[in-house]
Amino acid sequence: MTLEQFEVTFMRDTHPESEVVLWCSITAAWLAYHERFSSGKELADEDEKKLVGALIAISAGMEDVSKLGVPVDVGRRLLECYDGLSKE
Repeated sequence: MTLEQFEVTFMRDTHPESEVVLWCSITAAWLAYHERFSSGKELADEDEKKLVGALIAISAGMEDVSKLGVPVDVGRRLLECYDGLSKE
């Protein structure tokens, strides 16, 4: 999906606030992952893209860490960070 397609889809969403909440959750999990597992440092661009892709899949309900496109241990950590948001 191109950025333009994403923007059009976003603008047509009848409940954009839910989309914003979703992206805030993805962002919070991304920040938590970096804080806990990479000393707050960003990874190489390709690795960051994989992390974000995995978090998007997790936000859509994917719990099988072997299908997230990242190493299994990274997938477990991302899932832990995402699930930890609901406990705060």
